[in-house]
Amino acid sequence: MSVLQRATSAIVSDALDRMGLPEQALDPAIRPAWPGARLVGLAMPVQVVCDTAVPERPYAGEMAALDELMPGEVSVLGIEAGSRAAAWGELFSCGAMGRGAVGVICDGYIRDARQIEELGYPTFARGCSPLDTLGRAVVASYGESAICGGVRISRGDLMVADADGIVAVPSDAIEAVADAVASKRKLEEGARADLLAGMSIHAVWDKYQVF
Repeated sequence: MSVLQRATSAIVSDALDRMGLPEQALDPAIRPAWPGARLVGLAMPVQVVCDTAVPERPYAGEMAALDELMPGEVSVLGIEAGSRAAAWGELFSCGAMGRGAVGVICDGYIRDARQIEELGYPTFARGCSPLDTLGRAVVASYGESAICGGVRISRGDLMVADADGIVAVPSDAIEAVADAVASKRKLEEGARADLLAGMSIHAVWDKYQVF
């Protein structure tokens, strides 16, 4: 697991490809909310659906999902298509940080982007919206599974997100992916050194077979 804390989404995606899991990259339209945002953590899925009713107790589902977060987890918000509401904001970020969570991935919109950046809380989303969820969307479930960026995410899957994109590692593949990443990283270090030393790219491929 420690090797994956330092891994990029690209090298993790390569490892998954070689294991026969080529569809684990989320929609690339989900981007870092601020430059340099990066996260590695276990998924806590939340499914959000459109709903124009105003509940008697607003934000009950959102608060329950936040209270469920454990240290080292990532809120992974699957948002129903068509929702224009921001499902995450500054105060949710503060609450998540207070619980030891390490970031959020939102297949929709967030708000308070500047404040979240000032907090330094790793956040990935499709964009920003000033709209609240009240009367627009509600949490339908949490802690089970959710579709986020076209990929079904279950609790305990490992999320790796950076400037290149977001990859989900199924919980039962984490150890194997960590081993594959460690092996590929060593090969890439050798390939990098040889390329910088002037070796032809064809010779480097024949030697290492990594790019």
